[in-house]
Parts: sequence; structure tokens; C-alpha cells
Amino acid sequence: MERRMKNKLDLLQKIKIAAAYTDVNLNIIAKNQLFDEYFPGVDVLLPAPFFIGNIPDFRSVATGNGALEVHLSMMVNGRKQVFSLKFMHDSGDNYFFSAQNLTKEGRSQIDFYGSDQPFIPQYLSKSAPMMLIDAGKNGRILDANEAACAFYGYTKAEIESLTIDQINMLSPEAIKKEMAQAALYKRNYFNFKHRMKNGSIKDVEVYSSPIPAKNKTLLFSIIADASEKRMYELLLSDLNARINERVEAEKMACVVTTSKYQNLFEMSQDAVLIIEIGENGKMNFADVNKSACTLFGYSKEELVQKHSSDLIKDKDEYDTYIQRLRVALDSVGVYEGRLRIIRADGKVRTVETTVRQTYHTNRPIVIAVIRDITEKLKREKELMEKDMVVIQQKRMVEMGGLLSAAVHQMKQPLSTISLVAQVMKDEPHNLEENSEILKAQVQYLNETLTEFRNYFSLSAEKSSFSVLSVANDVVNIAKPLLTASGITVSVSGDDSVKSFGVPGDFRQITMNIIMNSMDVIRDRGIQKGRIDIDVHNGGSHVIAVFADNGGGIDESLLPEEIFKPFFSTKGDTGTGIGLSIVRGMAEKLGGYVKAENSPSGAIFTVAVNII
Repeated sequence: MERRMKNKLDLLQKIKIAAAYTDVNLNIIAKNQLFDEYFPGVDVLLPAPFFIGNIPDFRSVATGNGALEVHLSMMVNGRKQVFSLKFMHDSGDNYFFSAQNLTKEGRSQIDFYGSDQPFIPQYLSKSAPMMLIDAGKNGRILDANEAACAFYGYTKAEIESLTIDQINMLSPEAIKKEMAQAALYKRNYFNFKHRMKNGSIKDVEVYSSPIPAKNKTLLFSIIADASEKRMYELLLSDLNARINERVEAEKMACVVTTSKYQNLFEMSQDAVLIIEIGENGKMNFADVNKSACTLFGYSKEELVQKHSSDLIKDKDEYDTYIQRLRVALDSVGVYEGRLRIIRADGKVRTVETTVRQTYHTNRPIVIAVIRDITEKLKREKELMEKDMVVIQQKRMVEMGGLLSAAVHQMKQPLSTISLVAQVMKDEPHNLEENSEILKAQVQYLNETLTEFRNYFSLSAEKSSFSVLSVANDVVNIAKPLLTASGITVSVSGDDSVKSFGVPGDFRQITMNIIMNSMDVIRDRGIQKGRIDIDVHNGGSHVIAVFADNGGGIDESLLPEEIFKPFFSTKGDTGTGIGLSIVRGMAEKLGGYVKAENSPSGAIFTVAVNII
């Protein structure tokens, strides 16, 4: 049995037919050399990867359903080729398989040409377009499947009446040359332009293999529509060109940007250090600019080899700085601080640092900008020392002004005491009444001294107070002097409107304005002098309006000149600080003061904070 198999396989090998025997499970039990050449490494009858299209049903034959004989295309040795396959029961549990390559050697299957029998099997009618062409002089189309007819738009009879030069756009001479290439096995793949029946032109890919026949050579061609592929190739080519242009532009832009930032990096007047953070958290200098080298006194090569702690004067200061730096970078990504660094020459400098964390190629980096502020701090210290001298001088001036203000304030009650003493001498029967006035004036003097002592003191006790009540108190104290000068004072308003602060501050405001008005009225010889005080709620402030009939203020002194320190309209008799104190007290109470004229005199509007 084995010998008979071998003889049959050897015979088929000689006529160039691949053959093999299988068992009922389609496992190969014997095969000839040509089978191995066509189907290398096959142990089970023709696995699916070899076939183009449907896989023959060998299993039905092995289960007793007759024999199988088909013509189909298979991929053999990397090429698409047409085979005639046969599979049948041989004897016992053995089955016989043969594969004749019609693409090259299929003589027995093409001897029929000259007859009307079609070459392309019926089951391939609806697969890829296929044609059989006479490679002779006329290039006649001998056979075409349904797919070819549909592709070109012809009926089967119409297409088989054509020659290939009626479809191919090449010249007849060029067509003959290409067919010769295929007939001589020099080429089997071609790109052509084919004309359809409707006149349109399509790009096609043609796979052609020669088939020897009696007295002629035939070309079996499989056609694939390449128009869409060509369009996509053109689009892809254009897209690739555009992408390449864009890439080149981006590369150029990147070069320009990198160059620009490199120039900025090197030209910066501040020291800039780029620090890489390793996986272990260790920080290493990746790059430093020229200013950094100048600041630390090292060359770039020397500086990048240093550890950051080597450049800091005090280790404890450095540890505290790094601790705060890490917390800040983790939370907000930026940290500003100060350090004392030590240069290569041993000199110590104080620097301000701004440190930011960012990412480069998905790795964290730190950019530190460092500015030397040693000279700046030195200048600030010198200025501070000069300022202390100025501040001390200013305080002395203020103290002098305060003493002048105290004298100014005490003149009024002293004048009252002098006047009452004279009255007591002339009117002894009014002793008790005049004694009360004297006590009140002495008490006012005492309070005035206390208030001036606390003028610059932050410990002066603050409380809520009725602005109207304080104004009434001051008028009552000054009333004897005002009456002696022929001046009447009226106070009106809302007693419930309160302010918060040192009540004595508003008392000083009221006394200064009243005494200022009294002096003007008296100096100008105005009969029946009058001062009206009105207190009301101004919404955001308590408003106290002081109006007199003293003839008003010189317009050249409004609105600011009259409040300047040491400016006086009284000549040598005035200190020039009364209204300056009024402004300072009003601002201390969270308000302001302004001066203006009415038809009869001056109006001072004082605003203080409101509860």
C-alpha cells in the first residue's frame, strides 16, 4: 500500500502536480516534493491562510459525500496563483489530494482552447474582476467573469468581442510590450488606466500570469480598482507634504524660540539656575547663566558641579530655607525668600530668591532666580538711620507745637479766672457763684494738661461719646470769656448720635474752632457776635457744623492753606497750630474737616466716625 502511494506520488511529481494522502481527519500521511514546495509546513490539508475567497469543503468528502474538484486562487510562495484542486476517497481510510498549478503548468486544463468552453470557473463569477486574454498579436479578451462585466459596464458578449487595446489607455505597442513582460514571467503586477464603457477612465492594478496553450500563450488577469486608492495616495502624499512642511516650520520655530530664550537666559541681569530633581529628591544644577557665575565667583563648569548647600553661609539657615521651599512648591508652586550666600572668594552676600517648579519631558525641574541685594540693604540701613534723625527732629517740633497748643488752650481759662477774680472784688455778694466758676476753670485747666499729655499716647482710653454733649461741655467752659466778648453761642442737634474714640480729641476740636471764631469776631470789632453749632447724623459720619458771623476767611486760604501747621492770620500773636490740631484730631477720629464761607462768616464742617 505504501509503495503504491509512493509510486503514484512520484508519477504526479514528474508531471508537476502536487499530491498528498490524508486520513479521515485530513491529516497528511504522505506527500510528494512539489506539495512541500507549494504548501511548506502543512500537516493538515490546506489551512485557511492559503485560500483567497471560500475554503473548499474537504470535510464533506471525508464523511462520504463523493469527490471534490474546484478551480480557485491561492497564495503560494507570496504570489496569487490559480489551481485545479481534486480530493477523493482512495481506499480504506485514505484520501487522495492533488493540486495542479494552472498559472504555470496547467496544460491538461487548457487544451480545450479553440472551443467555447469558459476557463474562469462559475463560482469565481462574483469575486474580483478576472479576464483571460490572448497574448498574441490581437490581444483578444477570451473570457471575463461577471465581476469584470459589471466593473467595465459591458455584457459578457460585448466584452469578449473586444481586444485589450480598446480598454487599456496605453498605445498598442506599449500594450504588446507589457504583455510580453507577463508572458515571459518577468512581471506579474501592472498599473494601468482602463476605459469603461461610459467613457470614464479608472486607475487599475492588474495581476497577470501566463498560461501555455496549444500554439498560443494566454494571460489570466485579475483586476483591482485603484482609482480610490490613487485618490487616497494623492491625498496622503499631499498630507505628508503638508505635515513635513508643518514639522519643518515647527522645528524652525522651536529653534528660534529656544535661541530666543537661551539669549534671555544668558542676558538676564539676575542669576538664573536650572535645577533637576532626581528620583531620590536630590537637586542637581542642570544649567546656570553668566550672571550666576559672576554672583558666585565660579566658572559654569565649576558651578554645575556644586551642591546647593555648598553655596550657603549658614547650614541651619539653609535647612530652614529648604524646608519652607518644599512646602511652598508642593502647595503653590512658587517660593520667595532670602539667603546669605558665600562666594568662591569667601565674601558673604545677601540675596533674594524666587523659585518656581515646572516640568520638562515629564520630569520636575526648578528654576531659581537670584538677585544680590547686599548693596540695597546697605543703602536702606543708611536711609533708615537718616530717617531716625528726621523723625526725632519732627518729634521735637511736634512737642514744641504741643506746648504752644497747651499755652494757647490755657490762655482762655486763665483769662476767665482773671476776669472772675476782678468781678469777685467788685461783687462780694456773688462769692458763691463766682467760686463755682473758678472751680470749673481750674478743673478745665487740669483736664487740658492731662489731655495734652496724652496727645501722642496710644494708651489714651477710647469710648463711645455723645458729640452734642461734648460740644455743650466745651461751650459751658468757654461761656464766661465768650460773654465778656459779647458773643452768644447756641448748640443744637441730636444727642443720641455717638462717635467712638478719645472724647478729649473732640473737645480739643470744639475749643479750637470756638476760640478761633471768637478771636476773629473780637479783632474785627463785630457787635453781637454769634457762633452756632449743629450736630446731626450724616449717614457715614457724625457731622458737627460750626458757623460764625465773623466775616469769613480770605479765599486765597481755602480750601487747604488755612489748615497748614504754623500758618496764622494773627501775626505775631498767633501760633499757627490751632486749625492744624483740629485736622489731626478729626482724622484721628476717622473723619475730616473742611472750611468754607457763608454770606456772614466762616463755616467749619467736622466729620467723625459714627456708631
